[in-house]
Amino acid sequence: MTITEDPTGFSKSFIAHFNDNDKTEFFFHKLTLADQQIINVQMDGVMDTTFDIPMTTQASINYASSMEIDGNTLGVPEPVLMIGDHANMKISIVASQIAKLIALRSPRHTCLSIGSRWFGTGDEVQDGDFEKLMFIIENIKKLL
Repeated sequence: MTITEDPTGFSKSFIAHFNDNDKTEFFFHKLTLADQQIINVQMDGVMDTTFDIPMTTQASINYASSMEIDGNTLGVPEPVLMIGDHANMKISIVASQIAKLIALRSPRHTCLSIGSRWFGTGDEVQDGDFEKLMFIIENIKKLL
């Protein structure tokens, strides 16, 4: 895997594969702007779902300091589905986990576009779902 980053830090990208048996090619790309970022996760060139992940100052402070009240972390960013299948709960869970990671590593307003087909329709559980989620999360960590 070769990570390509422009000298200004404006753009960062790389290509990854889930495993040797899965021929799906993932292209992870991040554009960093002054007050927001755009993260694209293409799966074989496809991005069919887009989330808006608002990041308030309070949410950034809460995550950075791990502030908890009665065991509940405050200010959890909640992704808002802008384009895609509202019934696909799997991709919503993936976006929620990415939002938590963004709040910890790079707290800023984010537009996340991702391909959802690799995760299935969202109404069925498959054996490799957790491994797929962890693959995406680990690569988003590299991107951030």
